[in-house]
Formats: sequence, structure tokens, C-alpha cells
Amino acid sequence: MLEDTDILKYPAKGKEMNTIRGGKIAMIFQEPMTSLNPVLTISRQLTETLEIHLQMKPHLARERALELLKQVGIPGAEARIDDYPHQFSGGMRQRVMIAMGLSCNPQILIADEPTTALDVTTQAQLLEMMKDQVANLHTSLVIVTHNLGVVARYVQRIYVMYAGRVVESGPSTELFARPRHPYTLGLLRSVPRLGETRNRRKLVPIAGMPPNLIDMPATCAFLPRCSHRITQCEKEPWPPLREVGEKHYSACYVDIQEQK
Repeated sequence: MLEDTDILKYPAKGKEMNTIRGGKIAMIFQEPMTSLNPVLTISRQLTETLEIHLQMKPHLARERALELLKQVGIPGAEARIDDYPHQFSGGMRQRVMIAMGLSCNPQILIADEPTTALDVTTQAQLLEMMKDQVANLHTSLVIVTHNLGVVARYVQRIYVMYAGRVVESGPSTELFARPRHPYTLGLLRSVPRLGETRNRRKLVPIAGMPPNLIDMPATCAFLPRCSHRITQCEKEPWPPLREVGEKHYSACYVDIQEQK
């Protein structure tokens, strides 16, 4: 849903979706090394979006592209704007991807594992920059990630997904403090903690394997791996999300907080 409109009803290659993609909803892809076109300059890859969605004249689009490169921290942007992607480091390419995503002031920016393959220092710099940029533009930022450290530090609301469905959602502080779905609890238990000795706390892995997404079971997909299951879980279909706290929802017949 975008502005009360179900965008799934639009043809994938229709005019409406072409207007939304890059304009109202933008994307930062996972792999900066391969997401940029290797035969186009950085300038052209930025100006193309501006010319299509904002109908900018080429010289104005170039000025805007240069401004964007400066905003995302590309050193010597004037000298680098006509370089090709292979002339940039991984961190600099990801900064270009962020600039492309923000170029049309989208309402929603989706970042798919935006710090993959980057060192820890560069990750922190890029995440802080993204946080500041989306705040300035009043853009909603959706981060798709397996990094719970990123989640804990930067997000306001978390959606935990398993086998393609949301199994729990809630404010980040509440979800970390009081997880209500067994899968969420399993994720949190499998993360090592700083400051704990080797013998003080052992990691608790989630037993079993994920389901075959081509042949999904009629019951809860997490059932074979769940240590909190009850008889109802084996008879009923995958439960819908139900409210278990203020703006906190869980798709489970069991409240693991009550079982403790």
C-alpha cells in the first residue's frame, strides 16, 4: 500500500509502476560491487534518474548529481563525477548507490543489506549518513538485514520474517526486551554477547532446517523447529498476527513470555 493505493494492481512494466520506481520508492541494492553499470559513468547513472523522474535538463541534472555526491561524502566530487564504478572502492560505490536512491526525494527508501561486504568502520559511517539523510528528506527508511546490531541501533520498528511471512512486529526496544514469538527468541539467543566469558553463556542454535518454500506446510512453518509448540499448533493453520502488547504483534498460538 502506498498512499492508500494498492500498487500490486498496477502492471509490473506499466506507466504507473515506472513512475513509482525510483520516484516514490527507491532501492539501495545489496552488493555495491555489481549494482552499478560498469560501462556508464557515475554522472550518467545519477543524471538518468533525475531526467526521467524530475524532468530535469541535462545541465541541471549534472549539478544535482554533483550536489548528491558531496552530500554522501564522496571526496573531490567534482573530479570524480565522470569516473567509472571500477575506479571507486566498495564503500564509495555504496555511497553512490545511496545518492542514487535519494536523488528524487523518495517517500520510501528500501535498503537491502546496505552494508554487506564493508568493514565495520565504513558500515557505521554509511548507516549514520543514511539516518541523517532520510531525516532531512522526511523519507521512510526500510532496512532489510540479518545484522541485529544494526537493527538495535538504527530502527524504530522491527518486522521479523520467517519463510516469507511476518511472524512478529513491534517497537525495537519492546521486541528486544520481550520477544513473543519462538523464532524471534531463537534469533536473539543465537547472537554472541560482548563481555561474556566462554563458559558463562553458550549460544543456543535453532534446531532443524527451514521449510521448502515450494511446498509449504498447512500449519505453522516454524512448527518442526519450535520448542514451545502445543497441540493446537499441529492442528490449526499458520496463525495470523495478533496483538500481544502496545503496537506489538505475534503470529503464534503461544505467548512465550507467559510460559516463562
